[in-house]
Amino acid sequence: VLVNEKPLHGTYKIIDEKIPTRVSLTHFVDGKAEGKSEAYIDGILTGTIELKYGLANGLSIIYDKTGENAMWKIQMVNGKEHGHAWILDVGDVYFIMGKKVTKSEFENYERDLKGN
Repeated sequence: VLVNEKPLHGTYKIIDEKIPTRVSLTHFVDGKAEGKSEAYIDGILTGTIELKYGLANGLSIIYDKTGENAMWKIQMVNGKEHGHAWILDVGDVYFIMGKKVTKSEFENYERDLKGN
């Protein structure tokens, strides 16, 4: 991300243009989002996401309107859903690099990666 042709560096409060009460606190290194970003609406935490080199890499959590109860938790790798996820009203869900798969398919994928 560039501002005045210079890459962002440091922590910034980013305000949604369409919903000004929706903001995120995101850290940037050489113009790329890095670390844990937090999103808020009206001051209530609505989500967190771990970022690396500008992409989602790590745990992403979306909270309900109270900011206290998780509605979903999902692992992200290079900006795509990957691994075991939990979604309210659905339960356990599995992904391989953005594609929804069965638990068995994911376990086989992981086993194959380990060479077992």
